Amino acid sequence: MTINDRPSVFRTALGWLGAVANLLLGLYFCALGTLGLIVGGDMFVPLAPVPPESAALALLLLGAFAAAASLLALSGGKLLRAPLLLWAVALFLTLAWAVLRSDYRFDGMEGFKAHGLMLLGSLALVYAGWARYRTPLPNRY
Repeated sequence: MTINDRPSVFRTALGWLGAVANLLLGLYFCALGTLGLIVGGDMFVPLAPVPPESAALALLLLGAFAAAASLLALSGGKLLRAPLLLWAVALFLTLAWAVLRSDYRFDGMEGFKAHGLMLLGSLALVYAGWARYRTPLPNRY
């Protein structure tokens, strides 16, 4: 085995870091959704394409999917890593779509910068999910 046959240490580390970051993001969404369901009011989430009365349940379900996809990607084979990549792409496309909607408005330059950073972060999560998906499985002797 030559050095080119082994997976890149950077790609492997980035894949693990991306899976853990997605896990934490999923748990954060679960916490927000649970809090919204407990309080029982309407949640206005301008970036999510859901009505305010169902935003808490949507956040809870999306967070549960993200957490489950991250745990599968950390533990499983190549096929079990695909939901993490799917989640990261869906998150990026949702954030990009929010900007293109006609009813979405930024709250000044700070809102524009915050959304730009979220968009860049989600693009980094897509790359990390792709790196995790492409990392070869470890040899088990």
